Amino acid sequence: MRILFLAGIIWAASMGLAVAQQPNTVTATVSTTRNVAAGTATFRIQFLDTNLSSVVDTPLNLMQDLGLTAAHLAGVSISISQGFVITQYDFALPVPAAQFGTTRDRLITVQRGLQTSTTQAVGWTTAYSASAEETAAALEQALPALLEQARRRAELVAASIGMTLGAVQSASAPAVTASGLSLQIGLTVTYATTAAGG
Repeated sequence: MRILFLAGIIWAASMGLAVAQQPNTVTATVSTTRNVAAGTATFRIQFLDTNLSSVVDTPLNLMQDLGLTAAHLAGVSISISQGFVITQYDFALPVPAAQFGTTRDRLITVQRGLQTSTTQAVGWTTAYSASAEETAAALEQALPALLEQARRRAELVAASIGMTLGAVQSASAPAVTASGLSLQIGLTVTYATTAAGG
């Protein structure tokens, strides 16, 4: 009986399905990938200023049409290049994906307005991500299927070692790994088991 039990654990581990952790439990770990349809575009805006009297109000005034505030300031750095003191203001401005085009066009307008400036410049990069609300919605949609998948895998392992699956003993908080608009959601669930026919 011990040999059969051990063989069942080794087989389950090699299949990547679920592993019996204690004599009366089986644990299954499952995951799924969800893509967020829209997401949030975060503009990383760099404003360079070589004026010795430079202050953060300067870029804020120039880009007030974007809704940029001091709360969006991610960092300030000062360097010296060819005898010039350069202050770089780094802003992170998240906007809904639907507003990407409008925000980009407003930044282009600011950039064109500074093309003849010898003391100021602006540039930016963008990246998309899921907002907290979008992540919560993806979790809500994914959890029922993940729980069903975990139970099926745990039942397979329990049956292979002569056990019957019972109630959920514990479940981990869902683990979410984000890569742009793609979310990988993982879940670990432990079930009670009883001897088959017992």
